[in-house]
Amino acid sequence: MINIKIKFSALLVLFASIVMIPACTLEEDPSEARLDPSSLNSEEALEAAVVGMYRKFTASMQWAHTWMRSYGGDDVTTHSGKNKQGFRDADKMEMSSLTSGVELGYNLPYATIKEANNIIANAENISSGDQASIDALIGEAYFLRAFSYFHLVRTFGEVPLVITTDITGSVDMERTDLQTIYEQIESDFLMAESMLPAIYPGVPAAIRPNSGSARAFLAKLYMHWAGWPLKDSSKYAMAASSAKQVIDNAEGHGFALVPDMGTLWSIQDENRFNTEIVFGLGHAANINQGPYSNRHTGRPGYPGDVQGWAEIFAEIAFFNDFPEGPRKENTYRTEVEFNGETIYWEDFTDERHPMFLKVTGYQDEIATNNSVTMMTTYCMRYADLLLLYAEAEGRSGGSSPAAWEALNMVRRRANELPVDEANATVDITTGDLAEMAYTERKWELAGEFKRWDDLTRMERVADALANRSSEELVGPVTGDTSPANYFAKIPEAEITVAPQLDE
Repeated sequence: MINIKIKFSALLVLFASIVMIPACTLEEDPSEARLDPSSLNSEEALEAAVVGMYRKFTASMQWAHTWMRSYGGDDVTTHSGKNKQGFRDADKMEMSSLTSGVELGYNLPYATIKEANNIIANAENISSGDQASIDALIGEAYFLRAFSYFHLVRTFGEVPLVITTDITGSVDMERTDLQTIYEQIESDFLMAESMLPAIYPGVPAAIRPNSGSARAFLAKLYMHWAGWPLKDSSKYAMAASSAKQVIDNAEGHGFALVPDMGTLWSIQDENRFNTEIVFGLGHAANINQGPYSNRHTGRPGYPGDVQGWAEIFAEIAFFNDFPEGPRKENTYRTEVEFNGETIYWEDFTDERHPMFLKVTGYQDEIATNNSVTMMTTYCMRYADLLLLYAEAEGRSGGSSPAAWEALNMVRRRANELPVDEANATVDITTGDLAEMAYTERKWELAGEFKRWDDLTRMERVADALANRSSEELVGPVTGDTSPANYFAKIPEAEITVAPQLDE
C-alpha cells in the first residue's frame, strides 16, 4: 500500500486554494517559482512543492477564459454585450492576439508547467522518505505538465515547449512543431502512468490523478493525434487500446458511471466525490481563500435578470436539437426562481438563452448570486472515456462487442436505465460505430467545453456553426470557419516581447 501522507483536509486546501495571478508574460523572472535544489531534499519538501503546483493548476482552471476557444463550438455561447468581448470573439470565430482575456488561457498553464519542471528537475535530490510516495508525487508533476501542454497545443497550436528550469524569458522562446509537442506529452503521460498508484489510498475520487487517469488522457491524446491537424490515423488503434486498458481495470482505478447523471452537478459530499471522475478538481468553498475562489461556476451561467454574470449560455439551436429525455433535463436549466416567482428562459430580458445545469448547479444548493461554489470541475468523466473508446474502435476499423457496450452504457444512463443491463429499447449493435459514438459525445458532453475539440479534430466546425439560430443576439458567425482559423493566436503581450512567436 502506498502511503500518501497528504491528509484529505489538506487535499481540499490543495485543490481549492486559489492564487489570484495577474496576467503576465513569460518574460517574468524565471526563478520566481524555482525551488532551491538544496531545499527540495525530502518527501515533506516535495509534498509542499506539489501543493504549490496544484495551486497554480487550480488557478489556471478557475476562469472560463481557460476554455475561451471552446466558445467556437456550437453548444456554448455568451452575451452579445457587457464585458464578454473575448468570448464573443471566440463565438464568432474572430479571435486575434488582442482578444480580451486570451492571455489567461495562455500564461496560467505555463505557471503550472514551471512548477512541474522544478519538481521534475529536482527529483534526484530527494534523499529521505518513502520511495513509492515520492514516485507518486513526481508522477503528478509529469501528469500536470502533460495536461497543461495538451491544453495549450489544442488551443494555440505550436507553442514554446519548455521542459527544463533554464528559462530566460519570452525573448528567447521559439514555437515548437506539433509533432514534437505531442511526443513530449505522450512521454510525460507515460511517465506519470509508471509512477502513479492505481488508485490513491484515502482519496474518495480521482481528484488526484492515478495511473488510470494518465492512461485515459493518453487515449485522448492519441485520438487528437489521429485527427486534425497531424492526421496520423494509426493513432486511432492506440486510442482504442489505451481506453480499453483503463475500462478493463475501471474498478481498480475507482472509475464507473454514476447511476443518476443529475447527481454529477450536486455539491453534496456523497455526489461531489464520485466514481465518474477520471480526473477533476474538488473544490471547498468553506476554505478561507477570498470570495472568488470558485467563480468559474454558478453565476456565470445565469442572466442578469437574476444577478448572474451572463457569461456561459446554451446555444438555442443546439438546445432545440437536443434529444428530449432525462439527459436533456440533467444538462439544462430552463427556469429559475427569483423574488418569489418562476422565470422561464424564454422570458429573460437580459437575453433569452437556456442555462446549463452543469454550470449553474441546483438552485436549492447554490443561490443565483453565489460566487463561491463547491461544484466539481470534470477534466474527464468516465462517460467521456467510454465514448472515446467506442469512437476510436470504430475509426480504427473495429466493431467489437465491448465497444458497442461502452456506447450503450452511456445511452442507457441517458435514459435512466441500469447501465450494466442490456435494454433493447436503447441499445444499438449495428451501424457506423464511430459516427454514433461521435454523435453521442455531442449530447453527453454538451456545455463541458469538449465539443470544440471534437469539432476541430474532425474538421467539422463550418458545418456545425452553420446551424446557429437567428435568435442568437451575439449574431451570426462572421470569421473564417476553416481549419486555418481553428487555433487561437498567442497573446499580443507575448508577441511584443518575442516577435518570433507571431505567425
